[in-house]
Amino acid sequence: MSEAPAVMVDLQLAIGESEFDGQPLPASHQLEAWVAAALLAAAEDGALEREASDAAAPYELTVRLVEEAESQGLNRDYRGKDSPTNVLSFPHEPLDLDDFALPPELAARFAEEVEDDSLPLASMPEGDLDAGEEEDLDGHNIDDVMLASDTLSDADEQSPDEQRFLGDLIISVHVVAREAREQGKSLEHHFAHMLVHGTLHLLGYDHIEDDEAERMEALERHVLAGLGIADPYREENH
Repeated sequence: MSEAPAVMVDLQLAIGESEFDGQPLPASHQLEAWVAAALLAAAEDGALEREASDAAAPYELTVRLVEEAESQGLNRDYRGKDSPTNVLSFPHEPLDLDDFALPPELAARFAEEVEDDSLPLASMPEGDLDAGEEEDLDGHNIDDVMLASDTLSDADEQSPDEQRFLGDLIISVHVVAREAREQGKSLEHHFAHMLVHGTLHLLGYDHIEDDEAERMEALERHVLAGLGIADPYREENH
């Protein structure tokens, strides 16, 4: 990947204010640019693979800006820390159908229907098929079936799209604004850092171990420098 990938951010505003300390909240295109820069750096770091033919397909994520109470609740429930925090990352986890199990009575019913493939439509329970649907069934032809089959095939082919959904970032705006003020940074620059940091978490980066932290922070510095933002980990910038 030599160019920043396309990114689509679903921006959710769960806050009352639109600016802090006279500074506006970042717009969607800014969030997308910051995420794209982080993705490009991750690709250069070998943590993100992407075929050149998929270059036009966007990565997607949700960015939700919340009050401190919501951040605190999520931080408590998912991390056991009863306090609001600047950014929480929830990586997307593909749906595993093996985790689902039908209630025993439904499983038994479906098993019986599969075994008895000669079950006439007339014996189906009332309400499962109304008159209009019967007409549609009567009017089905092979093309209709192929169309349905093609649709399923398309869905299968689109499964990589699901992999391009990165996950959710929950940002406590009040915490970010307070940190920016205390550290003498602009709200925009600190927001950019939080977006880059959170995006790297969505990709699997972490900072629990020292070597992990060094790699992640180095990448953050690289991305932010490319955006014209000072090193957030230098003492005079913290």
